[in-house]
Amino acid sequence: MHLSARHFKKGEFAREWSGAESEAIIQTLAKRPHPWHAQLMEVVEATPDFVAIMDNDGWLHYLNRAGRAMLGLSDSEEVCGLHLEDCHPEDESCRLLNEAFPAALREGVWHGESAIKAANGHSINVSQVVLAHAKPDGKNTMFSTIARDITERKHFVEELRRQTTHDALTGLPNRIVLAEHLDMELARTQRGRMHAAVILLDLDNFKRINDSLGHEAGNELLRNVALRLKGCLRSNDIIVRYGDDEFTVVVGELHSAENLLPVMHKLRAALEQPVPVAGQEVFVGFSAGISFFPNDGSAPLELLQNADAALYRAKSSGRNQYQFYEPEMNARGQELLALETDLRRAIEREEFVLHYQPQFHLCAGRIAGFEALLRWRHPARGLMPPADFVPMLEETGLIVPVSEWVLRRACEESRKLRDSGGAPAPVSVNVSARHFSDHRLVDELRRILRDVAMPPEDLELEITESTLMQDVQTAGEILAALDGIGVRLAIDDFGTGYSSLAYLKRFPLNALKIDRVFIQDLPWEDNCATLTEASISLGHKLGLDVIAEGVETAKQVQFLRAHGCDMIQGHYIGRPMPLDEAARFAKGIRKSPEETAA
Repeated sequence: MHLSARHFKKGEFAREWSGAESEAIIQTLAKRPHPWHAQLMEVVEATPDFVAIMDNDGWLHYLNRAGRAMLGLSDSEEVCGLHLEDCHPEDESCRLLNEAFPAALREGVWHGESAIKAANGHSINVSQVVLAHAKPDGKNTMFSTIARDITERKHFVEELRRQTTHDALTGLPNRIVLAEHLDMELARTQRGRMHAAVILLDLDNFKRINDSLGHEAGNELLRNVALRLKGCLRSNDIIVRYGDDEFTVVVGELHSAENLLPVMHKLRAALEQPVPVAGQEVFVGFSAGISFFPNDGSAPLELLQNADAALYRAKSSGRNQYQFYEPEMNARGQELLALETDLRRAIEREEFVLHYQPQFHLCAGRIAGFEALLRWRHPARGLMPPADFVPMLEETGLIVPVSEWVLRRACEESRKLRDSGGAPAPVSVNVSARHFSDHRLVDELRRILRDVAMPPEDLELEITESTLMQDVQTAGEILAALDGIGVRLAIDDFGTGYSSLAYLKRFPLNALKIDRVFIQDLPWEDNCATLTEASISLGHKLGLDVIAEGVETAKQVQFLRAHGCDMIQGHYIGRPMPLDEAARFAKGIRKSPEETAA
């Protein structure tokens, strides 16, 4: 519907307001008959919008059919006795009389959002226009108004805002709300001279559950955990989904740090009972880092960063615990950040090197092979052992490209070790859990062996017991593919995981490496002696070569020889050494370990 503006006096034609889709018109009823009077009345009566004419005191003189329907009036009911208060909630009718009418007198028109009383007692949100129509004598001004129902638009805007400010999966507020809430909470806390706490929570075993039960189960777990944690908090506290499996809790109005302990106990208790996921029950715990306002920071970002530093400390300390922020954590955090930056450049700068530790065959009295061990020649810190940087490789995901580099470099350098010893000397390479599960590993290994022309039987891959047990079926498939290539396969750190003997029997393994934790107290510690002897016997019954790691004394060698251990590795034979030194070592050793040590 559209009528040209030339049919109306200046200032009295319809206008668009508040995003309305089409023009709406209203005109004071003509003082004398007009050729289009009937048509105009038909238009006004047909419009779905609320249209009314009233005097300057707010008494109605006309109301169209849509307006009557909104108010619950029939077509025959008289409207001249109705007032604005009968059409609008009290506060809105006052606003129209005191704000809209004067504005329309000054400017000819007023527009804004208002509300109309619905027949069911509820209010209808409307976008409203008020026009002023003064008579020639300037007295007895009349007003016309048109109001459009914007309930659906309001709902859409609210839903859009909710989607913008809330997490779609859990329904919890997101980081946008967190920033706003923290600003308000810190201001209120400062005025009351109290404390507020920022708690950063990280679910400890979410990845394992997500990987084993599937993505949908992971989502269900997050929803259930969010409900439980939210139920622990007061109405003025807030919990936010901060990341994939991270939540942030802000607790205000605390007199001291001790007042937070009951809250932490509640949060911990909420997850003590198993959580139903995918038709079964799983247990999930969390690690937490806590910072306090104003002690640990005066701004939201500072508090969040310090809580994150405390969370890192909690996870590094064994998980399933919480840590309060301490200032030295920032220094350590900055150190780790600098280390990560250097680590990302280490491959391109060729700062990684391999050292080789010999493995000795007790019966044959010769070098059985070498284990390739990663070292980082840091430009400022010097030669760094794996314990100082491998955990960060795992955490950042750099472990896969670095493991690929180690595999290729070990195969390339193996020829020199084989040539030096005068006999084949397999090279062992550790395969990280993430690299082992990478679908490219098998094809990559074939390519490396082809490129360096290395016999596959001269390469041994060491996979930890815990890695194999994470997903037994997938591990079996990968091991079978690797066995098909012809490489040797060893289970590393045996005895420290939770393996099943039935699965070990099914895996195509060649060797079993007894962890150093069982060797270090031989032969005096009875339990270690018993477990070591049992491991050797088990390995042989499974048809595996048995290698003892961490051998450092002649007594340990004697015990292992007496119980039939095939090979030994440790400082008693030789420390990890650079390639050239390892090659010379392979040439020189032709004696028993005892004679060599002497």
